[in-house]
Amino acid sequence: MVILLQCVIQGIAQGSIYALVALGYSIIFSSVRMANFSQGDFFMVGAVSCYFMFVVNKLPLLVSMAISVTFTSILMLIIERLAFRPQYNRPGIGLMITTMGMQYIVQEIVKMIFGAEPRKMPPIFGADNRTFAFKLLNSEIRAAQTDMIIILLCAIFMTSLAIFIKYTKVGIAMSAVSINRRAAQLMGIKLTTIITVTYVLAAAFSALAGIMTSPRFSVSFTMGGAPGSKAMTSAVLGGFGNMPGAMLGGIVMGIIEIMTAFYISTAYRDVVVFVVLTTVLFWRPQGLLGRRSITKV
Repeated sequence: MVILLQCVIQGIAQGSIYALVALGYSIIFSSVRMANFSQGDFFMVGAVSCYFMFVVNKLPLLVSMAISVTFTSILMLIIERLAFRPQYNRPGIGLMITTMGMQYIVQEIVKMIFGAEPRKMPPIFGADNRTFAFKLLNSEIRAAQTDMIIILLCAIFMTSLAIFIKYTKVGIAMSAVSINRRAAQLMGIKLTTIITVTYVLAAAFSALAGIMTSPRFSVSFTMGGAPGSKAMTSAVLGGFGNMPGAMLGGIVMGIIEIMTAFYISTAYRDVVVFVVLTTVLFWRPQGLLGRRSITKV
């Protein structure tokens, strides 16, 4: 029972990272009805830029994180203005191909600047072997300090996004656009501005996720591929375009992944995750928290 609970905690920490990136997929899909296939590469840009600030330039961690998130957001702003925006009034396949191509462009630019050699990010939340102990059901549960900090930070970021969308003018406009783009435009909402804000927010969340997990992975120009794919899977599992669904899907995926790695084998964790995804989609094609939509023809 103790080991099971420890695996669940570790899975929630891993799933929270997927949930952060999946939130980016969901809010972008809500605005433009198209997935951003380059989302995982902003996970990588956040980690790489934080490595430059924190390790190479010896800046304080919080300053390094702030600069990295800002840089990643500005990069997304430039890409959205130059590459994505011209595709908004064209067939959707154009935007999809553009986002797919942009991931390779971003990777190659980072490769030219950063190099192809993977780098090691030192621990940013204290030593990896530090644990946090607490009692539950008359048993002592030990969780890695890093996992607890990641869970706490992800919860803060997700709550902040929910508050932003519910109580700010920009957030309410984002909700209106996600419900009915045409009606939102008729009410005076500038659609392109809201879409830009959506892309920038998604990039910032991906950068934060990349920074928090960078000590656990080698920092390289290819590190965003697997987390990006799993985050998209999380968004689909929870219900594409549904924010609570993205959070739930990420956490469920993280728990399944860690439990499979511990009880079966690390070689089968991705297989089990996609089997669960396929099973859920057979049962609920709209995802765990997605709503069934009816299209009139």
